[in-house]
Amino acid sequence: MQQLNVVVEKVLQYKIITDHQNIDSIRMKMLLNKNNLSFTTKTLFSEDQLRHAKVVGVTKFPTVYTKSGEQIGGLEELESWINQFEN
Repeated sequence: MQQLNVVVEKVLQYKIITDHQNIDSIRMKMLLNKNNLSFTTKTLFSEDQLRHAKVVGVTKFPTVYTKSGEQIGGLEELESWINQFEN
């Protein structure tokens, strides 16, 4: 059972939230892949989803969160985060 929990945590290591496919979200995915860091992506399509995201603190798209829900920020912040914590 312990081994299964480690695998699940690895799969959900980072979460990208975006409002549409754009170059920064693609670069985020490439950066995470390059560093063998797993992630999920959630694309918000409806106005209700976008409004809810702003209410809970998403100020720009795309933005990245850690598995514990800590907001990292955009592409530049993700690059700094990886250099600081993942290398």
